[in-house]
Amino acid sequence: MQMPERAKRMGANINTLVGILSIASSVGMGVWVTANKSRDIEDLQGWRKDFIVQTEANSARVDQRLQAIETRQSTAEGDIKTLGFRMSASEQSVGSVLASIKDLTSSVNELNGM
Repeated sequence: MQMPERAKRMGANINTLVGILSIASSVGMGVWVTANKSRDIEDLQGWRKDFIVQTEANSARVDQRLQAIETRQSTAEGDIKTLGFRMSASEQSVGSVLASIKDLTSSVNELNGM
């Protein structure tokens, strides 16, 4: 038993329309993804350049602050050394004054006859 042969027609059925729409949407999405990827890469490169410039500016500011701190530190160290010298000199002066007071006290005691 042979099956009857269908008439051949050149129309489009629903499967053909779905296939064509699928291919078209796939191509459209590919173009859209490629365009967005290119834009995102350009944005990222611009952000990276800005970040590098900002980082270098921050580094320069930190270097300037460190140099100022080191300058103040060396000045403070010089002041500390000067103050140490002055303290030792005044301690020696106080020691000599105390020795003079002892000598004076002993001289006064001798004169009073004690």
